[in-house]
Amino acid sequence: MDHSILNSVIKITNQRDVDSLEYSLVATLAEMIPVTDISVYKMVDDGYQTQLEQTLHLAMKLDPKTGDKDVLWSQGPIVVHKDPDILNCFNTALKVKFDEQQNTLRLIIPIVCDNKVVAALDIKSNSDLSRYIKTLEAMMRIYENYLFILNESERDKLTGLFNRRTFDKKLDRLLQVQRNKQLHLVESKSDSEKRSLKPYSEAWLAIVDVDHFKMVNDKFGHVFGDGVLLLLSHKMKQCFRQSDYLFRFGGEEFVVILEPHPQEQAFVTLDRFREAIASHTFPLVGKVTVSIGYARINESDYPPAILHSADKALYYAKENGRNCIYNYETLVGDGAIEATPLGASIGI
Repeated sequence: MDHSILNSVIKITNQRDVDSLEYSLVATLAEMIPVTDISVYKMVDDGYQTQLEQTLHLAMKLDPKTGDKDVLWSQGPIVVHKDPDILNCFNTALKVKFDEQQNTLRLIIPIVCDNKVVAALDIKSNSDLSRYIKTLEAMMRIYENYLFILNESERDKLTGLFNRRTFDKKLDRLLQVQRNKQLHLVESKSDSEKRSLKPYSEAWLAIVDVDHFKMVNDKFGHVFGDGVLLLLSHKMKQCFRQSDYLFRFGGEEFVVILEPHPQEQAFVTLDRFREAIASHTFPLVGKVTVSIGYARINESDYPPAILHSADKALYYAKENGRNCIYNYETLVGDGAIEATPLGASIGI
């Protein structure tokens, strides 16, 4: 048996979350085959349109003096305005192989999970990859099988959203991406990029609670209550970007982590979702509304304290009419609520 392949399989299946699994796949393939670049592409629906994004990129650069290879990572999302070959891979679920100019070979492989193309792997090399095809295909099947298992463990069984146990990992990852973007902007020579640092340096956490949900269960039964939660989660997937994180924390409480936006845009995004729920007629139940409280996420924040702040804004929304949205920082600034003390926690 080829022990290098066995070790590669061990590395991949040693991961415990989907994001780390993706990194591990790319790094493992870069070790196994002679590549110059590997990229991961995903189709992202932002509620208005579906667009192609590069979410991860690895470049192998050869040092002309030492002959050593430098591994350069970059993480998106980077919007790709046009790449018919990648799109063809998504549409057909078939791998695409062809030669480019300057003796560079390109191989595009679909990543399939639960019978759906969820991503495309774009591999570029200066060498003929023909003898690696079977190994690549075997590694992809192992990756896809393990991806399905991890997806199942990270998701709420009813809604398909992330569950409570994945919250800390996803928040840590978003904050790391945020730090990377800030570092890039700080080091950028572009004054326009530096000027854009402050408004877009903050992500947002929102807690969504279904108003009077106990009355729904008491009046119509838990089957129809579950139906409300299922339809609500479907609306969440429609109203928020795929790069936002959506969680069901339990019962009728949901959490949304919005990628960095100015505060006014965060409010517009959340209000669009609130209105989508308020205007929808649920089978038998009729009209349902949600209350939302949200707070700013800074990279130095303690996750339970962020949750506590958003929950205080949610409680204010519940006490002041429901079917509305309040921001924690605005409420503190107006003197409507007290600031969250350091080390605060919340048991959602």
